[in-house]
Order: sequence, then structure tokens, then C-alpha cells
Amino acid sequence: MWALALVALAAWVLRFLPLTRAEGAFNYPVDYAEGLYYTASALFFEGHWPYRDFVFVHPPGSLLLWWPATLVGSSWSPDVGFTVARWMATLCGAFNVLLVGRLSLRIWGPVAGIVAALVYASFPETVLIERGPFLEPLLNLACLSAANVWLSPPDSGRERTWWIVAGALFGLAVSVKLLGGIWLFAALLSRPLSFSWDWRPQAVLLAAAAVTGALLFAPFFLQAPSEFLSQVFFFQALRPADGDLNHMGRLYELFPERRLVGLALALLGLVLVAIRAFRTTQATRTAERFFAVTYILTITAFLSSPSYWNQYNTFAASDSVLAGVGAAAVCQWVEGWWPRQGRAVAVLLALAVLLPTLEALRGGLMLKSPGLVKFGEHVRKNVPPDRRLFAFEPAWGLVAGRLPPVIPGAPLVVDSSALQLQSGMAAGEGREHAEETFRTKAAQQPILQMLEQSDFVALGWRGARQLSPESRDWFHQHFDPCLPKQGKEGPDLWVKKSGEGEGPGSACEGGKGSPGVP
Repeated sequence: MWALALVALAAWVLRFLPLTRAEGAFNYPVDYAEGLYYTASALFFEGHWPYRDFVFVHPPGSLLLWWPATLVGSSWSPDVGFTVARWMATLCGAFNVLLVGRLSLRIWGPVAGIVAALVYASFPETVLIERGPFLEPLLNLACLSAANVWLSPPDSGRERTWWIVAGALFGLAVSVKLLGGIWLFAALLSRPLSFSWDWRPQAVLLAAAAVTGALLFAPFFLQAPSEFLSQVFFFQALRPADGDLNHMGRLYELFPERRLVGLALALLGLVLVAIRAFRTTQATRTAERFFAVTYILTITAFLSSPSYWNQYNTFAASDSVLAGVGAAAVCQWVEGWWPRQGRAVAVLLALAVLLPTLEALRGGLMLKSPGLVKFGEHVRKNVPPDRRLFAFEPAWGLVAGRLPPVIPGAPLVVDSSALQLQSGMAAGEGREHAEETFRTKAAQQPILQMLEQSDFVALGWRGARQLSPESRDWFHQHFDPCLPKQGKEGPDLWVKKSGEGEGPGSACEGGKGSPGVP
């Protein structure tokens, strides 16, 4: 167990290190999604309900779980709260490493535990998302906690308690992201079916998950029933295609050469699970079936989803456990032929798992976003607090200590992309691809309403992508460039022209530059 603790500590250092630079946590690139989730949570704790007051196309669990960071943000400043949320995510990652290793150690032995922990700790995409308040750190934490409880060894007289706890944790996972339902489904299938099958564990598990989900969903559902159903369920099922649309490209991202050894061990573990399902009645079958189902269904969901972004669609938890199963089997085979070589093989496997990922991990450590820091400094210095700043990405406001403005007669925009897609779909103007849906009249309307009421706009590449040619022409007629684009994908700042409303005028002195969009 001490070895697992050391791996978890090293994993935390790996995740936390780039957030300790002198310029602060914002000098590490901020993804659209992490800014979105923190902003939504902060607004919720200020009294603005998702689904009713602003578009939020995920279940509400993450909004509740980031509350320590939003509490700090409400006491100091949103940018401070976001920094704390990033620190919290790194701790989630360390706990996830510990949970993966602990479960594998208990069921398949020390080799499986160490290798599984190392695979998860060095999974490049997972390392990236566990540096910020994404959904996945919380999702993996809830799912792995539930799996540890559900697959715990029988304890006479306390089984029902563990079933209830596991069900509650699975319900929490679903409340964070609907993909958590895959883990619940796998748990229901993990125990073998027979004429003497005891259905009580599954029944208690499902009931506990349903009650937990209902308790978490009900307050939000009651605030806006139709919007809740439309945004959480129908949007994800019917949304236009976006991201990487090529299935072969998705497969390559799911199975890249930078994880060659860990991937090979995971696939070996999956094959062994399939073989053992027909040839053995070992106690490990329940756990093996559980993670095999989770692994296969998660990959299937990623391949069939209308949208795909590699940094969000990680499956490190089940992949790591199966890699541990494969590593334990390799060591067992070697010890069968050469009894004294098992420990050496275990060490070699641990090193082999890490080495192919080092280049990707090093690249992640070196990432910087100095342009975002400069943008935040400029906004703090030149944009008065009482002026309305609309940012197409939430992080562009957070870096300056601002949440989206609440403006009468204009939508509260947290997720500009989802707002436009949802508006287009609701009006029956949804198209096959997101780019086409953005350009529809219904999708442009809420953004134009917001732009009309704004004094400053952080446009950037995202705004250029989401505005139609007609809307861009209107935008250039009413706004002047104030600060040039900061970096390749950074924001630029625009100011409403003098004479329109309360034109801010002098706020851009010394900061004017060329437009950030054509």
C-alpha cells in the first residue's frame, strides 16, 4: 500500500507542478470546458439556476461538487476560485490513482495494483484534464469509489450497507455525467446469472442509485422541467456533429502509440477476461466482468457519439485496471517457467508502461498561455468593473476576475456554443454539423442580443467561428478593436464604438490594435 501511496503522490506532483508558476494557474492553458463548469457552479451559488437561467447541457452534479472553490471565489474573486478548482482537480487525480491501485491490488495482487496505478497516473489525456475543473476528475472519482465498494469482499451482516453506498456513489456519478450510467449498468451485469441467482444486490444497488439521482436532479428539474430534459438528455442525443467526426481518427486517438505498452496490457487483460468467463469460476470473475463491460461500452459510446474531443473522452479508469490484469498474468506466466524472475519482470513492466508516455507528459508540463495572463491584466486595468464584458469563452472573463454579466433583456451566456446549438435545434433549424447550425438565424439571435447589450467583447477564434458572416459584418459596424489577439487561440478585446449607448471610449487607450477576426 505504501508503494501505491508513493505513486499517487507522484501523480499529484505531476498534475500540480505546472500550476505553480509565478504567473499563476492561468499561465497554464485553460480549456473551454473547465472555464464553463466553474463559471456555471459559481453562478449557481449566486442564485442563478442552470437550465432555467442559463443553458447547461450536462447533469448538475458537478455544479454542487465544485462548491469549495466557488465559495473561495465568492469570498475573494472568481479567478482565485478558479485557481482553487484547478488545485482540487489535481487532488481528485491523486485519489483516482490510489483507488485504481487499491482495487487492483486487493483483487489481482501487487503487480496488478502497481501497474494499474502507473497506467492511470501517466495516462496523458487524463493528466491534462486532472489539472482543471472538468467533469472527468469528479466522474472517475465517483465511479472508482463506487467500484471499490461494490467489489469489496463479502462482510457478513454488512453487505446491504455496502450495496447502498455503492448505489449512492453510482447515482452521484450519473449526476456528474451521463456516461456514469455505463458503470452502473456494468455493476448490474457483473454478477453471474443462474437459476439460483440472488437478485437482491442489484435491486438494492439500483434503488440506491435511483434515489440519489432523484435527490440531486429534483431541485433543478422542478425549477424548469422542460428545459432540464431538453438540455440534459435530448441535446446530447440529438446535437449536431462536432469535433473529430472520423471514426478511424477517433480509434487512433483512443489507442495511440504513446501508450503502447499500457494499451497492449489492457487488451491482453480484456482477452483474458473473455477466456476466463467460460473457463473458470474464480472469485475475480465479478470484477473482471465489471471492468470489461465498462471498457467496451465506454469505447462504443465514444465512437458512436455525435461529438468527440479527445481530451474529454478518456477511459483511463477501466483501461488501467485491465492493464493491471494483463500485467499480473504476464508475471504469473513467467514465474511458472522461471520462478525467480517474476519480480524482475514486474519492474520491467512498470518501467515499460511509463517510458512511452514520457514525451507526451513532458509536452503537457511545458504548456503555457502567457497571452491569457496579459489579456486579464489589460482588462483589469482598462475595463471599468461597471462595464459589461461578454466573453465567448468563460475563461476569458475569469482571468480578469469576472463572471458573465447579468443583463435585463439579454440571455445569461455561460456556454455560448451550447446556447447557439440549443437555440437552433429548438427552432427546428438544427443541421447535420455544428458549423452549419451556428450560422442559422435562430442560433445567431441570442448571441446578437447579448452583443447589443455589451460594452466590451472578448471575441477570439471561438467568436469568429460561431458568428455568421452577416453577424460578423454587424459586429464590425458596432465595435472597434481594442486589444489584438493574444496568442494563436487567445482572445482579443473589442469595444463598442463611441456614440452607441454609453460608449466606453477611453478604456482602450494604449491598447488599440488590428482586428482579431477578418
